[in-house]
Amino acid sequence: MIDLPALERSVFGRQPDRWRQALAQIQQLAGPAFADLSPAEALSAKARLAAVIGAVLADPTVELPAEEILSALPFRQGLANLAAASAFGSFDHLLRAMGLPDAGGAPTTDPVSPAVLAKAVLLLTLDSAVDFTPEDLLALPPALAQMAFISHVASKPVATVRGMDRRNALLARAGALQPAPLPATVNHLVALSSAWMICSYADHPRKHSLKPVLNRTLRDLAERIGLAEPSLPVSRVLKDRPRMVVAAEIMHSNHVQFRYFGQYLRQLRSRFELVLVTEDREADPAARALFDEVFTFQRSQNGEHLGAIARRLAELRPDIVFWPSVGMRHWGPLLANLRFAPIQMTALGHSASTFCPTIDYYLTEEGYVSDPALFSERLLLMPDAALRFERSPHYQPVRPEIRERARPLRIALPSNTLKLNPRFLTLLARIREAAGRDLEFHLFPNSDGPELEALSRMVTAILPGARVHGRMAYNAYLPRLSACDLNLSPFPFGGLHSVVDSLRQGIPVVAMECPEPHGRTDAMLLRRLGMPDWLVAKDEAEYVAAALRVIGDDATRVALSRQALALDLDNTLFGDAGAPLRSEVIDAVWWAYRNHDEVLAGDRRVIRPADWSDSAATERLDGARRA
Repeated sequence: MIDLPALERSVFGRQPDRWRQALAQIQQLAGPAFADLSPAEALSAKARLAAVIGAVLADPTVELPAEEILSALPFRQGLANLAAASAFGSFDHLLRAMGLPDAGGAPTTDPVSPAVLAKAVLLLTLDSAVDFTPEDLLALPPALAQMAFISHVASKPVATVRGMDRRNALLARAGALQPAPLPATVNHLVALSSAWMICSYADHPRKHSLKPVLNRTLRDLAERIGLAEPSLPVSRVLKDRPRMVVAAEIMHSNHVQFRYFGQYLRQLRSRFELVLVTEDREADPAARALFDEVFTFQRSQNGEHLGAIARRLAELRPDIVFWPSVGMRHWGPLLANLRFAPIQMTALGHSASTFCPTIDYYLTEEGYVSDPALFSERLLLMPDAALRFERSPHYQPVRPEIRERARPLRIALPSNTLKLNPRFLTLLARIREAAGRDLEFHLFPNSDGPELEALSRMVTAILPGARVHGRMAYNAYLPRLSACDLNLSPFPFGGLHSVVDSLRQGIPVVAMECPEPHGRTDAMLLRRLGMPDWLVAKDEAEYVAAALRVIGDDATRVALSRQALALDLDNTLFGDAGAPLRSEVIDAVWWAYRNHDEVLAGDRRVIRPADWSDSAATERLDGARRA
């Protein structure tokens, strides 16, 4: 519980330890700091806390060593949310008082000192109306510059187009960051892992240039905290049933990772001994049933679990380590930068390349790849027709609602906070203005708390009247989604599983096709299912035209809804333990297992279905003859 009166006495009484007391309160912003207060009390407390923390940071007599600013930076987003939720709206008034000029204003004749800028980093946001650039942050000491980049790239949400452009500018200059150690705390690792993942949601063509920089930092951190790679044999011994360790950041059966990879894992288990390593809360009974053996861990605040995971991965002596995703939990990027097996691969769980030199293959469907140069890994490709989803054991079908006369027309935006960027929302505002009929926007960001509050403010500013729904269980979400008439899918990071949910309920989808795999998932699925090509846009003009075509013609919309329902996705796209297994996943991975040494020797970067399908067919024929 935040002791606000004590902090106010300390700060306004100018006590010598006022910064340390303020830092202790800042760290509490990561939790439910105001949960016990009424809305009116919470609003007042947020304003008072923002004022008192701002006062100590803006005080020119308070000098903070770089180490103390480093210790506070993992909590900068909490400070930003605090100011945004108060009457202040931001800390820009204090930043101006500290000497930072307005963005787009006249250049200052009295530049801000490095010491003041270092403190200002805690109050700045990507959306700030004051001027700051990547060069300002790069001028800080290397460790502080790196952490400032990390903190700002990990901003969630980014509320303005200015903020998106600032994040793009940071990502474009990420390669200029000097090597620097990351403080060895879980909070700093969480912040780095967030930036590692969140950079994928930017719309800059070089948005992943940050990852090699952070991977370098992670390898240094691993060495400093004693995470050692095991000694691997010089040559591999091929086995009849090799061991694959699945290092799963997320795997529980309520999550879309289970949906996407369940059928993958059933295929892999047919030839591999399958071992799961994951956090204890991820291994529910449905997830456990997919594996031969399961090892779980509990996270600890002091980071001891990181060593335990590394030791377990080494002790298992896997032939392959498979990361379904990298970046969705703090331990993923750290350990994915170490080698625990002769072959290590990842897949579409986070829908972007890892740029980890220790990850050998990216296993995915062909339709997600526009340019192999976007990947650091070798591509192990499967035909799009191979994709089958695992049916959730918790799924409860909801009767579709096709409204032939929709008044108003309900637009669904079933996308998480990171995908709902202001450039996309501004495009939706243009669509509403041109629609010629009443539109009702329903957002399902699967968020709550300060994040939901911040998103709601952003949405209200761009799309007044839109309804932002808080976090809810999947079976509560589906009826609300089903009551909508059209899904306008986001970009540059699409919504594969939202597309599946929408089409299953007979809701047409308009999507944008972008270069990265996460910008191609929607398009691949719509094409594979035979939906009209014009629903997939190549640019904003085509997106607006497609949206208005569906919005403006009820007959077209209803025909698309009926076409989607006729696909019978429950039976054609989903399977479970009783469904016949396809073979493309196991055929591709088995080929890579058998031919990995030759792949390395020839430096092959793309392995296509034609490369492994003949081998798989021959092996099946030989097996049938022996039988």
